[in-house]
Amino acid sequence: MKLHREVLGEGPPLVALHGGFGLDHTYFWPWLSSLPVQLILPDLRGCGQSPREGLAEAGIATLSDDLEELREELGFEQWTVLGHSFGAYVALDSAHRFPARVQKLVLVGGAPALDYPDVIGANLTRRGTPAQAALLQQAMSAPFESDEAFQRAWNALLPLYFRSFDPTVAVRMDEKIRYSADALFHGFRMLSQFSALPWLGDLRMPVLVAGGRHDWIAPLAQGSERLSRGLPHAELALFEESGHFPFIEENERFLSVLTEFLGDLIEPELG
Repeated sequence: MKLHREVLGEGPPLVALHGGFGLDHTYFWPWLSSLPVQLILPDLRGCGQSPREGLAEAGIATLSDDLEELREELGFEQWTVLGHSFGAYVALDSAHRFPARVQKLVLVGGAPALDYPDVIGANLTRRGTPAQAALLQQAMSAPFESDEAFQRAWNALLPLYFRSFDPTVAVRMDEKIRYSADALFHGFRMLSQFSALPWLGDLRMPVLVAGGRHDWIAPLAQGSERLSRGLPHAELALFEESGHFPFIEENERFLSVLTEFLGDLIEPELG
């Protein structure tokens, strides 16, 4: 599977995996643009400008296989893998199945398993509207009738993902994303079949776990804190003023924390 990608900047390679599932790489930009790395931004299978074949049979392992093909194509012996939201599950699977290739791991707004639907439902009831709850239920029960319908639903739900929602950020994200309703629906199936809990303690690379205090879909107790407890070499960074997108809401601090985590990889490049 030849994934669409952008490769930007210079320095040690860092591949950033988007969430959604059914969004694309464009929402990382420009928020990660000043990192002192070579930034690789792929669209996962079925998303954005990447091919949409094979979604019905694909699992998380399929997506990490695609990622490994991309690494080989680009010629990197190792790289840092950053996964946000759904992308964090792919990043975990890649680190588990290809540990010699993942030099460092960064998990943002992630969890070891999506096994807490009651918590998500309670958070949605507390924070959202009945219309937003109905949209999420619709998304999980059947595919949206079109990519445009998914686009409308995503923008209606997006305020829930921020502590302080900025409509100008939403416009910036929306004008670039190529939505995939099929990928969204199949992503829920993939997550229902995935859990990193049996092997989380086997991952030996350094891991930065980043979580937003106000994240309703990956709450700290079920997400970042559980990851940091289970990973032997994890560093937990909490973002008190953020929801699901700490690299947007607390961009300056996020970049500082991530740059410090990557320090030993960056310093040889600077030297």
